[in-house]
Amino acid sequence: MGDQNDIDPNRPGSTANEARSDSGPPSRRSRRLPIPGILVAVDAPDVAPHPWVVDAIDINAHGIGLVLPPELPEGTNVLMSFRLADEIELGQVSGSVRHKDGASGGVLFGEWALQDRLNLLEFLVDAYERE
Repeated sequence: MGDQNDIDPNRPGSTANEARSDSGPPSRRSRRLPIPGILVAVDAPDVAPHPWVVDAIDINAHGIGLVLPPELPEGTNVLMSFRLADEIELGQVSGSVRHKDGASGGVLFGEWALQDRLNLLEFLVDAYERE
């Protein structure tokens, strides 16, 4: 018999610590860190001439939850600027509005500077270690 590394989520009786949908392979949702009190400037020049300043809800390595204006539809490409801590200011982070649920929505991060990405990951690790 195989070990834990041989788990097949498609085999009856197999156990995996991942969520599975009938439409595709197993998926795992990353843990999201609540970040109340963080303001994010969201610029969508194709939709509005001026950026919005919105509240952040939560963040992980892949994206950020925001309170989004109704004028910003799913699929819109945006640029975001925000400060996570005194020493971590992120500017012109690209993203795409992936989903909206009422006033809240999720923005998937796009391409961005390696140092900014490392700063985000360090912030997340430090926050999780403090919990």
